[in-house]
Amino acid sequence: MVTLLFVIFLVLSVVFYIVYTKADNGGGGACFISVISACIAIFLLVVWFWSLWGAIEGITINREIEMYEAENKRIEQQLETTVSNYMKFESITFKELKDTDAINLISLYPELKSDKLVQSQIKVYISNNKEIKELKKKQIEVSKFKFYLYFGR
Repeated sequence: MVTLLFVIFLVLSVVFYIVYTKADNGGGGACFISVISACIAIFLLVVWFWSLWGAIEGITINREIEMYEAENKRIEQQLETTVSNYMKFESITFKELKDTDAINLISLYPELKSDKLVQSQIKVYISNNKEIKELKKKQIEVSKFKFYLYFGR
């Protein structure tokens, strides 16, 4: 969209400049339209570069999301192992909770929650989820930048 508008205003600027230079009576109106069109074209060029930068940043977003999701899966597996080992140790107490999610079990039992390793893994897990949310938001913005550039998705 910005590309198309830039080309239109650039062409308008050139056409009205040519009209201005060929006019016998001064062509003041053509000069004014040429200058305004050129200013708008320059502004659109800046917007185009801004949109291009946003679209270029979006190239790696999917890989970053995959990286954070893979790290979260690894953390979930480690927490699952920790919880299952703890549950084996306390098998009599936790028989009815075997189907519960490991993250939820950690929040329920202070013995697990107070473990430094588990705490650090939970912090990393939460920060990864926040980062994934931000990256998905950027991914939406990238499609907006692509639309501005060339009506793309």
